[in-house]
Amino acid sequence: MGKQQSRRSRGYLTLIMIAALVASVVPVSVAAGGMPSVAVPGAAIKAAKTSAMISSPGASSSLKSGALVPLDADDTIAGATPLSPSPVVGSLSTVDDPTDVYSVTLAAGQRLRVVISGAATLNADAYLYQPYVTDANVSNAIAGTLGDAFPKMFSYDVPAGGGGVYHVAIDAASGSGTYTVTWQILPVPFGPDDDIPGVVPVSSLVDRDLDYLTDVDDVYAIAIGEGQRLQASLVADVGTDFDVYLYDKGATGLGDDLPIGGSSNPGSAESFVFEAPPGGAGTYFVDVHCVSGVGAYTLAWSVTGVPAGAFETAAVAMVVPTGNGSRAGALDRLTNANTFYKWTLSAEQRFEATLTAGAGTDFDIYLYGPDGVTPLAWSNGSSYPEHVMWDVSATGTYYIEVVSFTGNGTYSIEYSTVATPVWVGTTRSAGADRYSTAISLSEGAFAAGSVTTAVVATGQDFPDALSAAGLAGVYHAPVLLTKTASLPTGLVSELDRLGAQNVVIVGGEPAVSPSVAGSLVNAGLSVSRVSGSNRYATSAAVADRIAALTGPAFGKMAFVARGDMFPDALALAPFAYSQSCPVLLTKTSSLSPECSAVIGRLGVREVYIAGSTAAVSGVVESSLNALPGVTMQVSRLAGANRYETAAVIATRGLDFWWGDAGYVGIATGTNFPDALGGGAVCGSHHGVMLLTDPKSLSAPAASFIAANASAIKRTEVFGAPVAVSEAVRLQVDALMTE
Repeated sequence: MGKQQSRRSRGYLTLIMIAALVASVVPVSVAAGGMPSVAVPGAAIKAAKTSAMISSPGASSSLKSGALVPLDADDTIAGATPLSPSPVVGSLSTVDDPTDVYSVTLAAGQRLRVVISGAATLNADAYLYQPYVTDANVSNAIAGTLGDAFPKMFSYDVPAGGGGVYHVAIDAASGSGTYTVTWQILPVPFGPDDDIPGVVPVSSLVDRDLDYLTDVDDVYAIAIGEGQRLQASLVADVGTDFDVYLYDKGATGLGDDLPIGGSSNPGSAESFVFEAPPGGAGTYFVDVHCVSGVGAYTLAWSVTGVPAGAFETAAVAMVVPTGNGSRAGALDRLTNANTFYKWTLSAEQRFEATLTAGAGTDFDIYLYGPDGVTPLAWSNGSSYPEHVMWDVSATGTYYIEVVSFTGNGTYSIEYSTVATPVWVGTTRSAGADRYSTAISLSEGAFAAGSVTTAVVATGQDFPDALSAAGLAGVYHAPVLLTKTASLPTGLVSELDRLGAQNVVIVGGEPAVSPSVAGSLVNAGLSVSRVSGSNRYATSAAVADRIAALTGPAFGKMAFVARGDMFPDALALAPFAYSQSCPVLLTKTSSLSPECSAVIGRLGVREVYIAGSTAAVSGVVESSLNALPGVTMQVSRLAGANRYETAAVIATRGLDFWWGDAGYVGIATGTNFPDALGGGAVCGSHHGVMLLTDPKSLSAPAASFIAANASAIKRTEVFGAPVAVSEAVRLQVDALMTE
């Protein structure tokens, strides 16, 4: 079944909140009348997760970095001392005194402003906890500072009914030294333009100003008729970060409702387009929100009719012959927003389509059933390629819609129709050793002549190959293994079969020697190397290469795993491949500087940690949350052991549409070589990889297979029976035939 690659929220809003918004978001889709429809859930999710990035009124905008670190176990709220008159001076040490806790009484309608500065030897943050919180180890803060440089600041507005004794925790992230807290309590500003229902703008060009502390929102009420289009654009002073959001008619307050559209790029250049759907006439609310800074802005807006022909319907779809082929076209978000194609498909066929488009565009693809309205599969991520797949159960006419979420330009669709795969048993890909197993995996997954650039890493250790999966995904290539000092038998032949003209070696010369590179050159291949001074620097260098190759399509997402062990990173490999996403390596107890530097350098906004705190500590998680560019909560994908962690990663990958359960690869969790090549194979099939005990199928892997058996079309074991026993393969078969 087709899967959506949804765009994820950059704010600290939870996925539950996002899901609640889905029903109200108006996507760029088409109803029978030629106007936008709310029929496409995929577009709704994308619009919600793209626009719902505003921190709640009263919460510090710094909370865009997500969940805040709890207090240390030896410093409790029960032991808090009253916050003395400003300024407050104290000292902290991550070794023996990591936290100071203060209490402060706040009333509804008050704003608390806290600024912390400190010695150069200390990195500390301030966090605010609600009155009902008695144990900060199990409760998230509601506001706080983030980042590595003093001074740091947060502010919090106390809502109606929210008065009480709050607690401020000053927490050492690293180092030791003195700190100074300056704080003040101000009245929350409130005027007719500070919340919904806002004010009616006097003209279509509004010049106002905002202040991070005293005036964070200007709300405008704008009437939009059914079938009309609202266009809004915002520019503001240099040094500010202002966003613009659209709230639905009927919204009651910025803190009560989530936006249905908008724009929240870094800085203050924002724009969005919205078309009112059938039955959607009414007064909508545009909120100009100050994330940071003080300055003036200009909001330009217009409400017009939607130009005739801007939206197509399935009724005018272009007929395309069944089989394999391609189609090209062009879209303009304002005048030619979508195009429909249609195919006649038969039961027991699998239809696939892949969309690519030019830089500066964000085009999406939707597959509809015979009624031309009901979406069956969609792909609406933020990078190309966009891919949909559907196993047809009933013969009929099916429709593809290509739609511009943003931007104008050309696109291309490659499509194919094959017989629907049927699960017939668990296969095994194996060779005489780790090198020939990687070759066998490549032979089974990549057609002859299908790869221009291949990725090669040492098979004698795991770190470099762990980082290689995302790069291989960019090239749509396998990860092949080599010996450090010489080429293994069969590698050059496999490169020749693939049609490779180029080889990218991942890892430095101690891992893959110059003689290996020379042998590849002598075989007629162009060879380049991506490496760093250590495993952490190599993973960062690979991330740089991924971003450079994908350009504007780089998804600003990264996985993080420990660099001294392999299991957790192995389970990430399929999704690193399918999402062209880097796997960054870190030390267990502290965030590697190479990792933090590349996250900042590439503007990464989403981070997913693989493994429990025993693998990647809470200190590392806190450090990641504190990085200024990370604007979505850092998420941890972890289980009780390596097998459960792999199953958790696989399940989350399905939830986030990074892959689907159609293909399941199974590798031993006690060694790394077979899974190094297997991760890329799983990714090439948009599948998942599970880890197991070599002798008996691990319970988490069995549970995943049982839960997804109806969707699984292919199961494959990586490695010889000495790596994954025949008993394991037969256990998988038994689960699939229950």
